[in-house]
Amino acid sequence: MLQKVIQVGNSYAVTIPRGFADEIGIKPGQKVRVDEDFDTETLTVVPVESKIVKGSLTPEFLKWLKGFNARYKDALKELAKK
Repeated sequence: MLQKVIQVGNSYAVTIPRGFADEIGIKPGQKVRVDEDFDTETLTVVPVESKIVKGSLTPEFLKWLKGFNARYKDALKELAKK
């Protein structure tokens, strides 16, 4: 889905599709946490009231997993062959 970036004051904003917002429980006016990952050029939006979003992984776990995969890349490739 393509969304348009708009300017709001000195910031930029992107609208969140209603169906997605409803699915993860985001309501208008609610605070969310936005996590940035410059390595993968991704943003993750998490409702503040929620510790884990249904069907997703936390940014902390994804960061750990990326490091694990980088460190053990060769061993994982060998294990995948077996």
